[in-house]
Amino acid sequence: MALRVTSILLLLLFFSPPWLWAEELPPGQISDPLPCLHDAGQSYALYLPTAYQPERRWPIIYCFDPGGRGAIPVALFKEGAEKYGYILVSSNNSKNGPWEIILQAARAIWRDSHARLAVDDQRIYAAGFSGGARAAYGLDKMLSIKLSGVIACGGELPAWLDPKDVIDVPWFGTAGLADFNYSEMQELSGKLGAQGTPQRLEIFPGRHSWPPPKLVLEAVAWLQAQDAEPGMKPTQ
Repeated sequence: MALRVTSILLLLLFFSPPWLWAEELPPGQISDPLPCLHDAGQSYALYLPTAYQPERRWPIIYCFDPGGRGAIPVALFKEGAEKYGYILVSSNNSKNGPWEIILQAARAIWRDSHARLAVDDQRIYAAGFSGGARAAYGLDKMLSIKLSGVIACGGELPAWLDPKDVIDVPWFGTAGLADFNYSEMQELSGKLGAQGTPQRLEIFPGRHSWPPPKLVLEAVAWLQAQDAEPGMKPTQ
């Protein structure tokens, strides 16, 4: 009898629909750390907009902080997620370092978010700062998915990607005026613009850091506009 009950619980864990987890993942607040169902060694910070209901699919932004501090980008993006109706997922394991660690973290949060949440796979976005920006750029290639847009803060493409690899992925870049990656962000913006990629680069007073909340909100709004009007070109 005990074996049968255990088997049923395992089936519920691995094959249950997203709505089964709605009560343990309350909308309107940050859940952190949230261990992955299939790998407790991986965790992430999660934000569900207050209006979230599992009966329909929701766009999602996967975030990557270079220090594995998932709650930082989630707190920054929370206002935009609430205003425009996005799920936020930010890994606590992905950091600057070996790509294998980043790949494992990306796979873990992808699998877990799809097991637990009503994700719209036609509207997948990624955001990151510094090395996390490189992870965000590479998410589509690492997971063989299609990105609808990237918010890149203080970090250019990883060495194994070329601008032509992201030619159709809208790109919103930010950099501090005193950021040591300022020049590379300017250069990448020029390359993306020259090949016709929808792109916008915003510079803020500051050093190498995530941008201020007001600029993050602007970035989310810009991506929302790109999705709503695919032919629209950003204002430089």
